[in-house]
Amino acid sequence: MISRSIYKDKPKEAIFKTLVQDYFLENPMTQEATITIGKTKRTDAQNRLYWCWVEIMSKEIGYSKQEMHLLLGDMFLTKIEFETKKGKVISQIPSTTELKVNEFIDYICEIDMLAGEHSIKLPHNDDYRLVTQYDR
Repeated sequence: MISRSIYKDKPKEAIFKTLVQDYFLENPMTQEATITIGKTKRTDAQNRLYWCWVEIMSKEIGYSKQEMHLLLGDMFLTKIEFETKKGKVISQIPSTTELKVNEFIDYICEIDMLAGEHSIKLPHNDDYRLVTQYDR
């Protein structure tokens, strides 16, 4: 799969042209390319920043990365809940991979505030700038 970010205020012709050319170079037996436009899931920068922060917080607080990931999800994400036909209530933390970009920005901001409350210093590097400057 090939993907590119296309921005409203930037030239697009060259991006589409190279996107299609790259696709056909990588898939020489394919006769058709489909471009789907829709809301994006979290970005690579968001993913890198998130897991960097999860690792830092897990070490500071004393959880594994996976435990910290689950704890943060439990604290800040709206759980998926339903009742089975037998009356059992199911409650689950949604996967962060399913969050839209703007939902993930809100989630990152919650984590940043939590870290501050616990005096945990999180890096605000290039990935952070990319995450927070995303056009919602």
